Amino acid sequence: MNTKLLSVVLLALVLAGCASGVKRPQTAEANRPCLSDREQVSSVSVSLTEDAKKKALDNLKFNPDELLSHVKRGLEANNLLNGTGDLPRPHLEVQVKDMRIRSNFSAVMWGFMAGADSITADIVLADDAGKELDRFEVSASYALGGLAGGQDSAQMGWLYEKFAEETVKELTKQQ
Repeated sequence: MNTKLLSVVLLALVLAGCASGVKRPQTAEANRPCLSDREQVSSVSVSLTEDAKKKALDNLKFNPDELLSHVKRGLEANNLLNGTGDLPRPHLEVQVKDMRIRSNFSAVMWGFMAGADSITADIVLADDAGKELDRFEVSASYALGGLAGGQDSAQMGWLYEKFAEETVKELTKQQ
């Protein structure tokens, strides 16, 4: 019986180790834009809020260029990015509001007990004139540790990839 209980507890900890989600303001769901291979964005950028810039000083492993690269790849893989300039298309901005990245030592030695690595940002879709067409918040967190889950490439790769995946899913209205 103790073995079953231990198995259930370990499974729950593993499942709780990684999470992601989207928060949306109370707006009309039917009126929000939906990207597709016909409705694409012209460009993508990443910016940091003032609070995020301060936190970035303590989170040196966070790389906005890597986050941008993952989001671009996610959009390109789904044929949602078209920078040809043939048609007026909206611009996508990732406004990073918060991040927390554990040190390698903390991630390997303490795992989820050291807290989770996380990224939170507003995704803003705006037209050529700068008029906001859509806004929502995406967050991703990673709390696994140990020798396999506490390495930089595992931590940051999962965070950036999951963040990009959630962004694309929300932009295309996938569930």
